[in-house]
Amino acid sequence: MARGTKLFQAPGSPLIQGRSRTARPWWQPYLVSVALGLLWPIASSVPLLYADATMEFEGVGELFLTAAALWFDGVAIIVPSVLVGAAIGVAVAGGWGMRYRWTAGTVGAIGAWYAALVLIGVFA
Repeated sequence: MARGTKLFQAPGSPLIQGRSRTARPWWQPYLVSVALGLLWPIASSVPLLYADATMEFEGVGELFLTAAALWFDGVAIIVPSVLVGAAIGVAVAGGWGMRYRWTAGTVGAIGAWYAALVLIGVFA
């Protein structure tokens, strides 16, 4: 018996079916991708704020509060782009048969956020 496949039988069915133990429902890698995609703008803005010579921070806490305030200012752009990008990334990864679909979903979420920023910069 293969160790990677869990066999099951539906009630009343004579067929024995198999399901891979590594296969996860679509929403699990999607949630991980969305969470990482939503954290990325804060994580990427902290070093930029710290390197900015015009701003002075009294501590790390104030730095993170400023980054969070910037995140809340752009939440109308961040959330829809991350949701769509993560869905596309997870779907493409599932189609390609990738083992860790959350990585492609996270790349899609972050890429969609950057694409939204570029489109806003071009058309604004």
